Amino acid sequence: MKSIKLSAILLSSILLISIFSCNVEPVDADLFGNVLNTASVSGTYRMTAFNTGIPTDLNHDGATSTNQMLETTCFNGSSITLNPDGTFRASSKGIEINSSSTLQCFSNPDYTGTWTYISAGNVVEKLFSVSANRLIYSATQGQIVGTSTTNVPILLNSSYNIIYTR
Repeated sequence: MKSIKLSAILLSSILLISIFSCNVEPVDADLFGNVLNTASVSGTYRMTAFNTGIPTDLNHDGATSTNQMLETTCFNGSSITLNPDGTFRASSKGIEINSSSTLQCFSNPDYTGTWTYISAGNVVEKLFSVSANRLIYSATQGQIVGTSTTNVPILLNSSYNIIYTR
């Protein structure tokens, strides 16, 4: 009987020590344990990937890719700067089908606005998820530029995600 009581006391002690000695992770941490808040998320992010659910061959080299940035330089220079005061500046560059039904690069004027870091879900303005030094925009369905089997530019319905890296 004494051994059962001793075992119960020992087991209870180990359980209490285990519970109270655990480290508590910060509420606002990404998958890598980085603490996230407005100050840590602020910075300049450059587009590093435009991944699509459908591979395309925009440069007509015979090799398709799901990363559109490997197919064209039209996205180069796209960036987002999140300032600690809650303002942002973004540049948007990409590829479109012009009125002559050919592919051409476009560059929209920079646009500015305000942003908010929302700790629940680690998101910026409900648009970008935050992970370490990356902002990720994901769309389950949208239109992307592609080409037909005869290299005619077409719009395709596809999922996609755009990754910006600081």
